[in-house]
Amino acid sequence: LPTPLYTTDYGVAYVGDSLELLDRLESDSIDLVITSPPFALQRKKTYGNVEQEDYVDWLLEFCKKVYRVLNSTGSFVLDLGGAY
Repeated sequence: LPTPLYTTDYGVAYVGDSLELLDRLESDSIDLVITSPPFALQRKKTYGNVEQEDYVDWLLEFCKKVYRVLNSTGSFVLDLGGAY
């Protein structure tokens, strides 16, 4: 994995493409995933949002990767609020 952006007594935070970073983590090794992924907006954004017709497939791929690394007592917080 790349060098952590933040390291505390409670864990580390990485910055990067989540689809690539998740592949590099061990299965069942994460306690908490919190994310607010790019929304499927009608206009292209500089951060690279996915086209509306591809969004569900993209989100499903992401969620499968999270499920693989999340341990059995872990939590997954997915913020999809505020999309329109």
